[in-house]
Amino acid sequence: MVLAHSNGYSQTLQFSQVLLIGSNTQTVPAGKVWKVETALPSVLNQNAERQLSIIIDNNTVGIGGSINWGSNLNILDQPFWLPAGTTLAAGQSVFRVSVIEFTVVP
Repeated sequence: MVLAHSNGYSQTLQFSQVLLIGSNTQTVPAGKVWKVETALPSVLNQNAERQLSIIIDNNTVGIGGSINWGSNLNILDQPFWLPAGTTLAAGQSVFRVSVIEFTVVP
């Protein structure tokens, strides 16, 4: 996979692994990038309204709310990328965060 940047250069990425990040903070390793695909909500109550969040670099990021059982669930509207050194953890009412890890090929 080649990832193009707006400043005119590109990076070649090679698939590494799929990760499920929980409440323990994980750091994107050197030489890697993470593509955050979605957040998997924890099941607390079938009709519970709740706010969902993830934690990036010790900052809580709201990703949705008022999730009801049986609704068409897509927590993140689109994937996003995290560079090496960034930290990530599941936040409030999130069981795991689904991540694809890539190696940056020099």
